[in-house]
Amino acid sequence: GECKILELPDWETLPYDIYSPHQDIISQRLTTLYQLPEMNSGDILIMPVSTLLQRLPPKSYIKSQVLLLKKNQTLDINNFRGNLEQNGYQCVTQVMEHGEFSVRGSIIDLYPSGHDFPFRIDLFDKEIDTIRRFDPESQRSLDTIENINLLPAREFPFNQESISQFRTRYREKFEGDPTNSNIYQYVSNNMILAGIEYYLPLFFDHTEPLFNYFP
Repeated sequence: GECKILELPDWETLPYDIYSPHQDIISQRLTTLYQLPEMNSGDILIMPVSTLLQRLPPKSYIKSQVLLLKKNQTLDINNFRGNLEQNGYQCVTQVMEHGEFSVRGSIIDLYPSGHDFPFRIDLFDKEIDTIRRFDPESQRSLDTIENINLLPAREFPFNQESISQFRTRYREKFEGDPTNSNIYQYVSNNMILAGIEYYLPLFFDHTEPLFNYFP
């Protein structure tokens, strides 16, 4: 068989800095983490040492968050929108980067992790009529496709349950009044603050080393 080469890039940010990794980096990382459990013995993984030392979301998290969308499938816009937001996607007026989506009437634009181009989903009534790739620069449609795999937009969940767990764990780990902390305040108000990735362990019961991802 063919040897696959996977890359797991570093976040390229300083610990506890107020910058988040670039969305393209997160997209690449999520794609690799999603593919790791399927690796064969001849495949190669390339990464910096700093990445090897990082704790990662549980393997089950990424697998459980993958959504499959296909032509003619029934889709409720409001439910789907809520689902995207809980998966860390951000609602914008015009989709340009990984992890963004927009809704205009019966059209949903979406740029999922692991894809080179964003997608335009056209609904007829409540069914997916067409899925097309489009160019984010010109906003012009490209080719039509039958289905897409949607990976989450972030390495941690951002729903009511994980926010409430974050708050509890934050209070356990850090002394003093949590309301003096920007990170705590933002998360409590359902908002994502730049640099939040370094607080990733507070969103999960447990984190895992990279070796747990190998088959």
